[in-house]
Amino acid sequence: MNRPAIQPRRRMMVVLGVAAPAALLAGCGFGNAPRLDFHLLRDADANAPATPGPVLDRVLLVSSGAMPGLYDSDRMVFSANGRSRSYFQFGYWSERPAQTLLLLSEARLIDSRRFREVASSTSGVRGDLLLSLRLDELYLDASTEPGRVKLIVMAELIDWRSRQLLARRSFAQAAPVPKRDAGGLAEAASQAVGVMLGELVAWTAASAA
Repeated sequence: MNRPAIQPRRRMMVVLGVAAPAALLAGCGFGNAPRLDFHLLRDADANAPATPGPVLDRVLLVSSGAMPGLYDSDRMVFSANGRSRSYFQFGYWSERPAQTLLLLSEARLIDSRRFREVASSTSGVRGDLLLSLRLDELYLDASTEPGRVKLIVMAELIDWRSRQLLARRSFAQAAPVPKRDAGGLAEAASQAVGVMLGELVAWTAASAA
């Protein structure tokens, strides 16, 4: 006699059982859940006019990496006291900075038109020269007022046919941050990278010549 009354209740429980997981999934993206922010590292001076110079009849290959450990990651780094390094809790680069540095350097060198051809070292192109880049530091120094981003890149130019080192230089840049957070780090880092790439292109062309 009570069975008809129980069936609607069961149907309601089934509906609620289906709706509950959907509500839980929706709650993962809203409310008080922490948000992971992914920031782009750019060449802030990408549209700067190239410095004119003779075209070198050589093929330049470009490679880039990072020191194993802290900077071989997509995690954004800051220093609270100028001595130690820490990761931002929710701030990430959209790509590993060393990989982005490779793409930005290749693009700037192509735009400079100082070499017959520029390509990545993994492209399979046979090259005459190799420009090897290593990201040594990229972090927000919050120990100063105002905070600033520090960037250090080691560059080596190698005669790829004879395996002879032609030149080596460490490029260091700093830029003030508009705000001491991951977004401020990304903006200031893009400014520092833009200036560094301008110096890198001029140095590479002069060393290759």
